[in-house]
Amino acid sequence: MAEISKTADQALAALVMLTDRGPMKPAELSRALDLNRTVVHRLLSTLLRRGFVSRYDDRYALGALLVRMAERVRPGLRVAATPVMKDVVEAVGETIVLHIAEGEDAVVLQQVVSTHHVVRVEHRIGSRHSLGTGASGRALLAFLDPAVVAHVTERTGRPDALRRELDAVRELGYALSHDELQDGVYGLAVPVRTRAGRVIASVAALVPMSRASTLTQHIDALRAASTHIAQACAGPIGTDNLTGDRRAWSEAVSG
Repeated sequence: MAEISKTADQALAALVMLTDRGPMKPAELSRALDLNRTVVHRLLSTLLRRGFVSRYDDRYALGALLVRMAERVRPGLRVAATPVMKDVVEAVGETIVLHIAEGEDAVVLQQVVSTHHVVRVEHRIGSRHSLGTGASGRALLAFLDPAVVAHVTERTGRPDALRRELDAVRELGYALSHDELQDGVYGLAVPVRTRAGRVIASVAALVPMSRASTLTQHIDALRAASTHIAQACAGPIGTDNLTGDRRAWSEAVSG
């Protein structure tokens, strides 16, 4: 394995910690990372100067520069998916999340949070979890390269069960989950696949346990969204390509 920069690794670990836990004091970050306080102060000062973090009183948080950087990740897919996801949210009244595969993880690329209910679910854009966990992860994993599938499956503590779940995803065309990433949260995800069959994302609806019984009612809307996102990504990104026939799309997601 190639040698890595210790300082760069520490700085990146600090950013990941701030992503996971939110604003933190230097002393809190020092304890969480098991680093000397002087080292943490030096890292934060550098990150602050470069715009990677911001400072509020005695706490540090992620900086605006990271938002601009995040917008550079799969910009075409984001542009294609966002208006479709907004339509689905209006149609089904639940939070819609778009994941992509990155290494062995599923990463939240985009999210549109529903405001239809007081109790609602949301993820953090950029958060990640194993491809073998959650509906969104399995909707991706089921259609990835067999070598990736085998590697991720063997690294889980339940390879036989995961293989059966992936077979079910391939047969049904969607994945379900509950209480895996967040207690009391249920998920329904479908893969977004190109005409050649390559999976480029998964699109999912997230609901609290109180509305779990309605989750499968959204399968058709998510399938329509998946198809529309894939079509939008297939050609030049433009208004007509993104929305197509708005009346037909509206009818598709509203059932």
